[in-house]
Amino acid sequence: MKFFDRADSTLESRALLSDYDALVAEKLGPDYPFPTRMRDWELTEVLKHLRPVSGHCRAIDTGSYNTYLGIWIARIADEVVVSDLLMRRLAKSLLRRFRLAPKKPAEAPFARWYLSMRRASSKIRIRQVDLTRMPFPDGHFEYITSISVVEHIPRVEATIAEMYRCLKPGGKLLLTTDCSPEGKPYGDGVRYFTVDELEEMFYPYPVVSERRAPDFRRENWCYHGDRPLLTAFVAIEKPSGGERSR
Repeated sequence: MKFFDRADSTLESRALLSDYDALVAEKLGPDYPFPTRMRDWELTEVLKHLRPVSGHCRAIDTGSYNTYLGIWIARIADEVVVSDLLMRRLAKSLLRRFRLAPKKPAEAPFARWYLSMRRASSKIRIRQVDLTRMPFPDGHFEYITSISVVEHIPRVEATIAEMYRCLKPGGKLLLTTDCSPEGKPYGDGVRYFTVDELEEMFYPYPVVSERRAPDFRRENWCYHGDRPLLTAFVAIEKPSGGERSR
């Protein structure tokens, strides 16, 4: 596992994000009024690991509502599933529209996001997906991306097992999540993992990402910096034989 460090903001990473911004802006149009990039460090780590593969390539981006990573993935994949609990997202968007829930100015209304993603690439398919019971056969995807998703799912172990099941041998799961020294049990739709919990959760899987211990200095705290919270990046590559255990 690799943990966020503010020193990772380099010319190379900023150039990669600029390329991402340019592609998304090209596909959405110059007048798209909503932010299209969040969680820069997590996004950069995922982008670094997305490379063309030989043969027909399928990919799925999870927790995709109001994000645009699927547009970048469509550069290298022949089929891209952009997934979320769409009915739940639609309901919340309608509540915001009719002022029955707090507005989020940075969030595109569901219909605007949905239509924009459909127009961005003919390779993109938008689907309702429960990550604890993914409706895909074993070994279906070369890439599965999951930026800041699993901490919002109560059955996180089942989620990771399902994503791994759906990976093709040689495929990669690229995942980020939140970590704090003392952790936080699941509640109010989110949890924070301790380092030990993350180590235990990913131990059964073939993790190939760089290992770097967390540095909980305040300068590295994520989000609004009001608590010692870091993001962690994990890349898992399924062996060609399909084994899970180390």
